Amino acid sequence: MDNEMITLTIIGAEIKPVITLPSSSPIRQLKRLIMEHTGVPVERQHLLYDNIRLTEDSLIINHHIHEATAEVFMSVVLFPEDRIINITVSNEYCKVDLILDKVNKVIELKKTIGEVFAIPANDIDLWHMNTKMKDDKMLHRYYIDEGSDVKFTRVGDNS
Repeated sequence: MDNEMITLTIIGAEIKPVITLPSSSPIRQLKRLIMEHTGVPVERQHLLYDNIRLTEDSLIINHHIHEATAEVFMSVVLFPEDRIINITVSNEYCKVDLILDKVNKVIELKKTIGEVFAIPANDIDLWHMNTKMKDDKMLHRYYIDEGSDVKFTRVGDNS
């Protein structure tokens, strides 16, 4: 039982990484894998399963996750001093570096891009980690952080 593989879907944001590892793995290893998928540093991840916090020194199996697949909720600690970030916005033709607040909504980023490239905001689709971003969601819900690269396309463009 200790060496059985378990697949965990990390929920709590718009991007939901799926991670498979042995059930005997420490939570610390799960957090490192989450960081590889999302870029969220281990120390900023708070993980919950069945409303119980998963501590780094414990093992997955100790949290009574009996299913071969389960959902783990992750919240990300947002430090006020880390809200203003530099990101790159690009498509196949151009690239621009922007400074923004990661608690802004996606529509606000679209408006900024629209001003830079003279494109109406409603003609822009934004993508991060192969996920299309929704206008009413905050940027941090897509794990946008310092150094992130956000792709943009024109609506109807398959670029």
